[in-house]
Amino acid sequence: MSAISPTAVYEAIQAALRRGERVGIATVVKTIGAAPCDIGVRMLLHADGSASGSFGGGRADEQAIKAMQQALQEGRSFLTHIHIDPDEAVGSCGATLEVFVEAISPEPRLIIAGAGHVAQALARFAADLDFRIVVIDDRRDLADPRTFGERVQLVFGDIAQTIRELRPDASTWVVIVTRGHRLDEEALRAAVESEAAYVGMIGSAGKIRNIFRNLLKAGIPRERLEQVHTPIGLDIGAVTPQEIALSIAAELVMTRRTGTKGTGAPLKTLHHLIEEVAPVSA
Repeated sequence: MSAISPTAVYEAIQAALRRGERVGIATVVKTIGAAPCDIGVRMLLHADGSASGSFGGGRADEQAIKAMQQALQEGRSFLTHIHIDPDEAVGSCGATLEVFVEAISPEPRLIIAGAGHVAQALARFAADLDFRIVVIDDRRDLADPRTFGERVQLVFGDIAQTIRELRPDASTWVVIVTRGHRLDEEALRAAVESEAAYVGMIGSAGKIRNIFRNLLKAGIPRERLEQVHTPIGLDIGAVTPQEIALSIAAELVMTRRTGTKGTGAPLKTLHHLIEEVAPVSA
């Protein structure tokens, strides 16, 4: 591998984030001894496992790649030291690189199809959950900035077409809460034809069955429809728009935190702590 220019580094990072991919970055912040590279030199680790840039080749690059893999796996940044043997250093005494390693992830984006009461409540919940929120509706009176606030991007226009234009990717979540079956079906088709990480749709069992039948006839793979979260939300007995939005927000958190293996079950039922304190006597 050869060195990569600062401009190429930034372009590669932006391209990865646009694709919804994470990227590992290793930057030399200090050199000790006859180092084969200068302070500020960077290496990148891409989602497919390939690397760009070089700290001088050989074991130096191998150590940097392992450190970036660790950063991506653990989702954290740290300082590390890379030791270079004399035969790979500029001089005969070897060298040490102090390297800052970080993992950069795309900002999760939540696309809400529909701007009704459930969408309004969901946008309020999601705004505090680190989502970049986009709300789409074809009714200008509902796509009102005064209703959603400055942290929500509003898009007025055809819902399905707008979903396609927004190009949902691996860091995009799509929630469909439109006002009618036809709009739901069109929005769902646009969503499942994308690379969205999560697709959820509100609706009754009867509506969902009909939409699934229609999409299967239209050639949408069964495997993709299996991934749709519908009926959307966790079972909390929700009735009001605010309660329904809360159940949806809870499911978004649970599915996003896949590493924690959340079940959605009441925590009380998972621990039974009273039994540890006061066991039931035989």
